[in-house]
Amino acid sequence: MKWKLATSTVTGKSHAERSEAGQDYCKAGVIRIADDDYFIGLVSDGAGSTTEGGRGAEIACETAYARIVEALSVASGNCGAGSTHAISDQHVRGWITAAHEAIVLEAEGKGKGIRDYACTLLGTIAGRECSIFFQIGDGAIVTCESRDYDTVFWPEQGEYANTTFFVTDEQYLDRLRTHRSEVPPREIALFTDGLQNLVLSFSEKKPHIGFFRPLFEALQKSPEDPYSMFSAQLQKFLGRDEINERSDDDRTLVLAVNIPA
Repeated sequence: MKWKLATSTVTGKSHAERSEAGQDYCKAGVIRIADDDYFIGLVSDGAGSTTEGGRGAEIACETAYARIVEALSVASGNCGAGSTHAISDQHVRGWITAAHEAIVLEAEGKGKGIRDYACTLLGTIAGRECSIFFQIGDGAIVTCESRDYDTVFWPEQGEYANTTFFVTDEQYLDRLRTHRSEVPPREIALFTDGLQNLVLSFSEKKPHIGFFRPLFEALQKSPEDPYSMFSAQLQKFLGRDEINERSDDDRTLVLAVNIPA
């Protein structure tokens, strides 16, 4: 099994007009352990009401990614191959706790409160045997196993409009959702909430196939090492005027397609 992937983060108009940096962050890659390739994808959205949400998103993704690679490497040593079967929900909780604690450490070192770093976190680890998904907050993960597209979790909203839950919340582990699939997805998309109203049907609670299918087909047909080229094309696509008119928030999208060996 091989993977192709592309990532893009576009700063929303609301930030750009104020000459502010965006607050989304993503980390994605493919690692090889023994003879197997594993796709790891993470996206995070810093809360718009915070001063350091973007930094929180960066810390969350980088910390979780490092812990995931470490866990797969340990599984390789114990099982003779890097196996997602060896990854438990307790592992996932440990990754999220490590991200939370890394943010706490930074906040304390800067003399700030942890809420200044509020951010969501969505993640996927996909291997040959099974895939693991987790999420705190809004945004979504969309997968396709045959021809049907579906969300792994529906975006979670808070008590009030335009609110959600964060890795930095006091009861953050209570908001953690996890899912395991024994069927490797053919296609995976992870995105922050700046895209969710454009690419999800909230009345049907389904992804818009017309958005995802052309992007996945284009990535599937792109050259063998398409990362830079396709990501640049994705960046232009997400920054188009018609998308800016419908969403003034930061927009992050990670795409991955499974190429059978």
